[in-house]
Amino acid sequence: MGAAMSVAWIMAGVVAAVVGLALWLGWRWLSGSWEVLDDHGVHERLLGPGGPRHSPGLWLRLNRWINRKPLRLTYRRDKRGRFRRTRR
Repeated sequence: MGAAMSVAWIMAGVVAAVVGLALWLGWRWLSGSWEVLDDHGVHERLLGPGGPRHSPGLWLRLNRWINRKPLRLTYRRDKRGRFRRTRR
């Protein structure tokens, strides 16, 4: 009974090490896939190296439909200096 218990602990340790290694490798891959883009870089990245292949319009419409938020009213000055409501 003692040998079977030690084999179980060894197997549990091996499984824990494999799971830990998989999580560590996944984290390294995920952190390496992120990059910082400025405003111009985003536009160039969306266009891609071959020119405008896919328009981001469909994605933006779907994203807008899924993430619906109530419209916020803001006030801005017009040419005469009066405050007017504008939707954002």
